[in-house]
Amino acid sequence: MATNAALGRKVQEGGSTTSSASHSLEAKRTSITILVLGDEGVGKSSLISTFVSRHFSEVVPGIMTRVRLPPDPENSCITTIVDSQGGDGALMSAVATMSVTGGGTMAGGGPIGTLEGMGAATGQTILGTPSSNAEITGSSTKMKILPSLRSFSTSANPSGMGGIENVDSIILIYDLDRDETFFRLENHWLPLIERCYNGNLPVIVAGNKMDLFLPSSTAGVTDEQVLARSRQQIVSLMQRFRFIRQCIKCSAKNLLRVDEVFLKAQQAVLYPFTPLYDLDLGRLSEDCQRAFTRIFRMYDRDHDGLLSHTELDRFQNETFHVPVYERDLTGWKKVVARNNPNEEVVRDGKFTVAGFLAIFDVFISQNRLDVPWQALRTFGYDDNLNLHVPDSVYQGPEGASWSLSPSARRFLTDLFHQFDSDHDGVLSLDDIDTIFAILPEPSLPPWHPIRSRELFGQSFSFPKMPTAELPQSESAGDASVLNISQSLSASGITIVSGESFPSVDMSSLDRAHMVSTPLAYLDWMGLWHASAGISPSTTRAELFQLGHVEDGRSVKRRRGKKKSVSPTREMTPDSLLPSREVRILILGSPSSGKTALINCWSQRARDALITKHTKHPETTSTYVRLKRKKTKAGKGDEYETVVVHFVITEVPEAEAESQIKRQRQLSQLLASGGCDLVVLAFDSTNSASLAYAKHLETSLLNEELARVYVATKADQSSRVHDSDRDGNAEQDDDDWHPATVIDEAILHCRDLDLEPPMVTSAVRSIDEGEQTRSEALGHLARCCLEESGFERLRSKPHEERKRREASKRRNRKMIWFGVGVGVAVAVVGYLWTSGSSSGKGAPQGGDRGGSRLGVGWIRSLFSRAESN
Repeated sequence: MATNAALGRKVQEGGSTTSSASHSLEAKRTSITILVLGDEGVGKSSLISTFVSRHFSEVVPGIMTRVRLPPDPENSCITTIVDSQGGDGALMSAVATMSVTGGGTMAGGGPIGTLEGMGAATGQTILGTPSSNAEITGSSTKMKILPSLRSFSTSANPSGMGGIENVDSIILIYDLDRDETFFRLENHWLPLIERCYNGNLPVIVAGNKMDLFLPSSTAGVTDEQVLARSRQQIVSLMQRFRFIRQCIKCSAKNLLRVDEVFLKAQQAVLYPFTPLYDLDLGRLSEDCQRAFTRIFRMYDRDHDGLLSHTELDRFQNETFHVPVYERDLTGWKKVVARNNPNEEVVRDGKFTVAGFLAIFDVFISQNRLDVPWQALRTFGYDDNLNLHVPDSVYQGPEGASWSLSPSARRFLTDLFHQFDSDHDGVLSLDDIDTIFAILPEPSLPPWHPIRSRELFGQSFSFPKMPTAELPQSESAGDASVLNISQSLSASGITIVSGESFPSVDMSSLDRAHMVSTPLAYLDWMGLWHASAGISPSTTRAELFQLGHVEDGRSVKRRRGKKKSVSPTREMTPDSLLPSREVRILILGSPSSGKTALINCWSQRARDALITKHTKHPETTSTYVRLKRKKTKAGKGDEYETVVVHFVITEVPEAEAESQIKRQRQLSQLLASGGCDLVVLAFDSTNSASLAYAKHLETSLLNEELARVYVATKADQSSRVHDSDRDGNAEQDDDDWHPATVIDEAILHCRDLDLEPPMVTSAVRSIDEGEQTRSEALGHLARCCLEESGFERLRSKPHEERKRREASKRRNRKMIWFGVGVGVAVAVVGYLWTSGSSSGKGAPQGGDRGGSRLGVGWIRSLFSRAESN
C-alpha cells in the first residue's frame, strides 16, 4: 500500500546510517554461513552458480566448492555459501551419533550482528519487495555442532558432502516440477533439520525450476487450482515447522528471484524473527513490546501517553534520519486503526502505545524486519532484545555526586504524575507495575527484595521495601518484640512510631507474597534517593532502562522548552517543594534498639516494635518538611517549606569472623564521605552499650564528621526527668556527677561540645502523633544541614570553640594589620614633614623645634578639616 511504501522509502534512505550504539552491537558478527540442502537434481549447484556468476550454465559441477562473498562496503561481515551432496546423510549421521552418545539435540549459540548485504556482490538492493504470498517464521540463532558430530567439509570429505558445522541459516530447495521433492521436505528434510538443530536455525524454502512449472515464466499464466493447492501446501508446511522463515519460488535458468533467496537467508541471520514475534499468540513478543514501549516513553516529551506529530518526527529523524510527513501519518493512522479494531491505537489524532506497536507489527507481517531491528539497535538492544547500558551511564556526567541529578528528578516526577491513574497523588500497586512493566522479568522496582539482592549485591547495604504483606515462613524465625516506652529527651524531643521495614526470608519469597504498599510522591522519591545512596551507578542504569537519558544537550533543550509545554495533569503540592537529601549511618551495640529507632522514624511501618536481627546493612528512607528562613532586604522574615529526605542505613553488629571486614568497610565508607551524619544509638539502661558507642566514635569518626547520640528504651531508665536537673546538667558544675547512663552521655556530649543526646522510647510514641516525629527528624536535619536559613545545631566536636578561636585569630590578624598600617602612615608622615622643614631651614631651639615639626602635619590635617 502507498502508506507502507512511503515509510519504507524513508527507511531505505536512512537505513545506511546507524548510531554508534548500533555499530558496537553489530560489529560482533564477522561472518555468515549459509548451507544449501535438498534432494539430488533439484538444482542446488545451479542456483548457487547462477547467483554468483549472474549467468545460467547448463553444465555445473556435481557440487560447488565453498563460495565466499566479499563483505559489504558498510561492514566487515563475510558470507559463505556451502553446497552439499548427500547432506541428509551427514545430518542422519549426526543424529545417530548424538543418539549413541546420549545427546538430545544440537545446542545453539553464538553472536548475531552486523547488517551484511548481498547487494555488494550481486548489485541488488538490500530492501527488496517481498512477494505477496511470503510468510515468515524461524530464528537466526547460530548453531554449533556438538563435539560428537563429525565435520563434512569438502576439503576433508572425498565424497563431496558440504560442511554442516557452524551453520547460521539453511536454504532448503525442492523441484517445482517434481511433487515428490516437496513431499520429502515435510516427511524427511524438515524433521531431520528440526532434530539436529532443535528448530532454532532459520530455514528458507526455495521452489526451483519455476520456468518448468510456469512455461511462460510470467506470474499471470497458471492453473488456478494448481496454484491454490500449492499455496495451501506451503501454509500447512509453515504452520507445522515454525522455523521456516520464508517460502520463495524461483528459477535459476531465468534468474527469477534467485537473489531474493540468498538475500532472505542472509537477512534471517541479521534480523532474527523469533525475538520480535510470538507465533503461538500471533502478536509481538513480550520482550519486543517492552523495548518499543520504552522507546515510546523516551519520545513522549509531554508525558501524556501519546505521540504527537512533532514527537514522531523527532523519533523518525533520530532513528532513520529522514522526516515524517503529514500524509504518511494520516495513512498510518488508517492502517493501524483498520488492523486493530478492538484497540485504541489513535486518540485525539495522536498515536497511543498500542498504535506505536501496531506500526512495527505491520512491518514484521510484511517481512520488513530490518525496520524494527534498525530502531532497536539504534537504542542499544542486542539480538536477544537485551538492553545494553553504556559505560557512560554507570560513570555519570562529569562531577556527578551520589544524589539524583536535576534531570533525573524531573523524569521521576513526570513519571509519577503520568502513571498516577486516578490523580489522587498516590501510585497504586497497578500504577507501580505499569511503570516497571518495560523492564525484563521480573519487572519489579530496584528496591524489591527479589531484585535488590542481585542489583546491590556488591554494595555496602541493601534497600528496604515498604510491604503490605509478608510471607509466613518457618525459617524466618520468630520476631522479637521489644518492650520499649517513651520519654522526653534531654533536648525536649520525642519519637513517634510508624511502620517498619522488617527483613524478609528470601528463600521463601515470591512475587505473590511480597507486595509493595501504595506510594505517595515523597515516598516514591525517597525510595529512589535511597537507591542512589546505596549505589549511584546502579540507580542511573535503572533510570536508563526506564527511558531516562542523562544528556547535557537534552537537558539544555528541555529547559528551554519547559515553559512551552503545557501541563496535562495537576501537580501534587509536594512535587513543587525544594528538597535536600541527607545520608545517615546508625551505629550501636547489639540490642541497642537501632531497628526500632528506624521504625519510629519511618512513616510506613505497621508496628515499630516488631524487629528482626539482620546480618547485612539495610537502607531505608523517610522525610520531613522543614521551614527555611529566607533573607530578603526590606521585607522582614520570610519562610519557605523544604523537604528533607533521609537515607538511613542501619549497620548491624557483624559476626566474629566478619568484624574486621565490616570495620574496614565502615572506615572506607566514612573516609570517602559516604554519610552526612552518624547516629550513635545506645541502650539507656546499659552502660556497656554507651561505652560501645563511644568506642565506635573514637575508632571510626574524625572531628570533621557530624554525629549525634540517641538513647533508646528511656522508659526503663531510672533517671528522674526533672527540668531543673536537666538545666543544671548543662551548667559547668564540677561537683555534678552522672547518676545514670543518660547522665553519663550528657556529660560526654558536654565535654565534646555536642548537642545533648535525644532520649527516645517507642512504646509511648505511638500515641504522640506526627509532630514529635517531625521534631526528631528536624533535629537530625539541623545537625548536618549547613546552608543558611536553618538553625545549625552542634554536631561536630568542639565546633563552637573552634569557630570562636578562628574568629579570634581573624580579629587578632585584623588588629595587627591595623596597627601596622597606622605605624606605616605615621612613619611616612614624619619623614615627609621632616624633609619639608629642613628645606626651609631649621628654627631656633634645635631638636625641640624638629620634634614639633614632626607632628605638625597631624595638626594641619585637623585645621584643614575644621576650615572646610
